[in-house]
Amino acid sequence: MSNSKDFRANLNDIQKKRLRDHIPTVTIDENGEFETHSEKIITPKGVEKFNKRITVLPDPEEKVISFKDGNYLFQELQQMNVILTNACNLACTYCYEQHNKDFGRFTNESLLEAYNFLLHSSPHEKKIFQFFGGEPLIHKDLILGFLKENEEYLEANSKGWTKQYIGCVTNGLLITDDFLQEYFKYDFTSLLVSLDTIRADVDHREIGQRRINALLDTLERIPQHAKDRDAVTMRCTLARENAPYFKEFIEAVYSRGIKHVVVHPLVLDSARGFIAWDEDEWNTLHNDILWVLDYYHDLAIHFSEGVGQKGENNCMVGSDMIAIDGSGDYSGCYFFTNQKAGPAQKTILGNIFEDRFYIDRYTGFQKEYAKMMDEEEQCRTCDYKNACYQCPAGNMDTGSKKLFRPDDMCQKIVKLYVDLQDDIEIKHFQKKFSQIANACNEEGEEKIFIRSGLHLAFKMFSNFHASRDDTKRHWQKVPSSGQLFAAWTKMIDAKYNQDKPNFDKFIVDLQDYVSEDSMDIKQLYEWMCQKANIPVEMSRSIDEANYTARVAYLVFIHFLILHNKRAMRHSDFESVSDRLLKA
Repeated sequence: MSNSKDFRANLNDIQKKRLRDHIPTVTIDENGEFETHSEKIITPKGVEKFNKRITVLPDPEEKVISFKDGNYLFQELQQMNVILTNACNLACTYCYEQHNKDFGRFTNESLLEAYNFLLHSSPHEKKIFQFFGGEPLIHKDLILGFLKENEEYLEANSKGWTKQYIGCVTNGLLITDDFLQEYFKYDFTSLLVSLDTIRADVDHREIGQRRINALLDTLERIPQHAKDRDAVTMRCTLARENAPYFKEFIEAVYSRGIKHVVVHPLVLDSARGFIAWDEDEWNTLHNDILWVLDYYHDLAIHFSEGVGQKGENNCMVGSDMIAIDGSGDYSGCYFFTNQKAGPAQKTILGNIFEDRFYIDRYTGFQKEYAKMMDEEEQCRTCDYKNACYQCPAGNMDTGSKKLFRPDDMCQKIVKLYVDLQDDIEIKHFQKKFSQIANACNEEGEEKIFIRSGLHLAFKMFSNFHASRDDTKRHWQKVPSSGQLFAAWTKMIDAKYNQDKPNFDKFIVDLQDYVSEDSMDIKQLYEWMCQKANIPVEMSRSIDEANYTARVAYLVFIHFLILHNKRAMRHSDFESVSDRLLKA
C-alpha cells in the first residue's frame, strides 16, 4: 500500500498544478499573529476596501421569486453552513475549495439575519446554524462576539418545540484555551473538529506529527461539561493510506472523551481524481468500523457520504442543508458557494439577504437528477436498496461535465453505506429492544405500548417529539393499546396533522378516532409497511405472536417513524421534490 508521499509521483501535470495552486492562504507566525498569503483575501481584521459583497445575478430569462412564494422550498431545512471566510491555514490535498477569494464578510447584523432565516423558514424540530469556512476560527472574534451580543436570544431559541443550535466546523489548529472556555460557556454550542489520523506519515493534510499531537492535547482540554452533553464530534476523512489505522485513531479520540465520529471514505480527490478502493480495503474498513462500534458501546459513528433515496431531493437543491456566504448567496453545498465563479455560478440558488430565489435552478437540478436515472444504463439496471450516491462537487472538481453521473465507485459506496447503516441500525435495534423490554418489565407492557404509541403518533403528525412528561400525563386517557393503534391508522387515512405542535390538543383530537375497533402491534406494523410501500418481506417481519415478537414489532415501528430515510409523516404532506417536478 502506498503512503501519502508516494502518490504525488503519479500525478499528471494538471494535478500537480492544482496542488501547487492549492496553498494555505492564512498561516500563523511565531507570535500567534495571522499572516495572509494572497492580496485578494479579506484579512481577519476585515479591511473595508476588501469587504465587498459579490453576488451572483440570475440570467434575464430566469424566473426569480420571493420567499413568500417559495417558502415550501425550505420546509425540510435543518442546517445552514455559514461561510465566514474561504481562507484556510491548511492545504489538504483532497480539498475541493478555493482559498484565495472571499465574496463579502459577515457582520453581527448579517449573521443574525441569516440565523433568523433558518429559524423562521423551517418548522424542523432541531436545526443547526454552523460556522464554516475555509477555517472559520480565523474570525473567532466575530463568532464569540455574535454569541455574546445575542446570548439571551440564542439561548431562548434553543429551548421549546423547535430548537436551533450553534455549531462550528474547524480543523482545530487555531483553537485556544480562551476560545474553548468562552465558546462552551453556552449550552447551545457544539464543535466539529477535523482530524483524519494520528500518524503524520499517512496524513493527506501534512500538518506534521507535532501539530497532530498538539490537536490531541487540545481535545483533552475541551471542558468536560461540553463532552458530557456530546457537544464535540470528530470528522475523519478515511483515505486508503490512513484507513488501516482507524482503530488507533478511535482509541486516541475516545480516550479524550470524544464519543461522536463522522467518517468520510475518500473516493474523489482534487489531486488524484477518482480513487478506486479494492474489495479487501473496503471490507477491512467496514469490519474495523463495526469492531469499534461493538467495542466502544457508547460510541456513535455517522457516515457523511451523499447517499440518498432514488427519486428524492438531491444536494443541489439544498432541501435539508444550505451554505451561505457574506453576500447572502447560497447553494445546496459549501463547495459551490465557495467557488461561485465560472460554471459554479449557475449553482447559486438565490440570495437570502435580497429575498431572491432562482426557482428555475431548483427545477433544473431536480430534472437533471431524474434524467440520469432514466437515461444512464448503469442507473436503470441498479436498484441497490433504492439508494444512490452522487457528489456533484466532486464530479465537477475532477473534470466531469455532468453534475450527476454514475461511475465505477458509486455502487461500492452505496453498498458500504447501506451495509454500515444496516449494521449500525442492528446495534440501535438491540439497544432500543432492551430499553423497551426492561420498561415493560418494570412498568407493564400495556402502559409502555400506549406511551410509545402516543409518542410515535405525535411525531408523525407534528414532526416533533413529545416529552416523557406529556405521555406520562395522558396515557391513561386511551382505553387500550389496540384501540390506540386502530385510531392511529384512521388518523393517517383522514390526513390528520398539526401545523403547530400541541400535545394536549393531539390527545383531545385522538378521542374522535378511538372506537371499539382494535389492532394488535403486528397488524399495525404490516399496515404501515403497506402504507409506506415497504415490502414486508424486506422489513424483518416476525410471525410469532409472543412477548418478544410484540416488543420487536414496536421497535420496528420506532424505526419506521424515527430512523427510516423515508419516515412516514402526515400523509397530506407534499414533498419539495414533487412540487418541483410538477412545476
